[in-house]
Amino acid sequence: MKKIIGIVPKGIPFETENDHLQHYELGNSYAKRVEEAGAIPIGLALVDGRISPEQLSLCDGFIAQGGTKMWPYHFQVIHHAVTTGKKYLGICLGMQLIHRYYAMRQMVEAQGAEGAIDEQIIDLFCNKGIGSNLLHQVEGHRTVASIQDAQKAKHDVTIVPGTVLYNLLGREQIQGASFHSWCVKDPVDALTVNARAADGTIEGIENGSNILGVQFHPEVDDTLPEIFRFLTEK
Repeated sequence: MKKIIGIVPKGIPFETENDHLQHYELGNSYAKRVEEAGAIPIGLALVDGRISPEQLSLCDGFIAQGGTKMWPYHFQVIHHAVTTGKKYLGICLGMQLIHRYYAMRQMVEAQGAEGAIDEQIIDLFCNKGIGSNLLHQVEGHRTVASIQDAQKAKHDVTIVPGTVLYNLLGREQIQGASFHSWCVKDPVDALTVNARAADGTIEGIENGSNILGVQFHPEVDDTLPEIFRFLTEK
């Protein structure tokens, strides 16, 4: 039976209480790559900005799209994946979410809460600016204005041997398309760096065998199918 992979929607900021104007985005390229990897892509539907536990339980794994802003539901999904052992692939903003989530866990555990992540903490990280020191601007990576120019945005990415990403790809050098303005500068202890650009910018992080993040965009074409097969492999 094919695995079901939940695609985490991109939040679209809205300043209205009109339900008809409140919406989220799902990228066709993400769904396409998941389907090519042999899984069933489904879009996760939000109700007032939250995803029900029942929806999360239906999924065998998750993929977090790129975007511009973190929302509480993003942390709902990654927390579910971490606590259940399900696969989670974060791309661009999705990788930044991985880093902030583990930084949040580290902060909570340092306070003696045994890793408990409640909605109050999630809301603080998303809406009150806490954790903003985890975001660092990077120059020279957002080389084109549109993802339609993906080929022009590609650059060398070196993969660290012995990592989950290396074992997926089976090689130390790939071409990754970058559109990001932010990067992870100092990863928290729980995370392993698995890829870097020529200028040293971190292009990938991971935790264990089920949490994988890449800063570049492998969904722009079909040249890196192994990254999406991560979601379907045991």
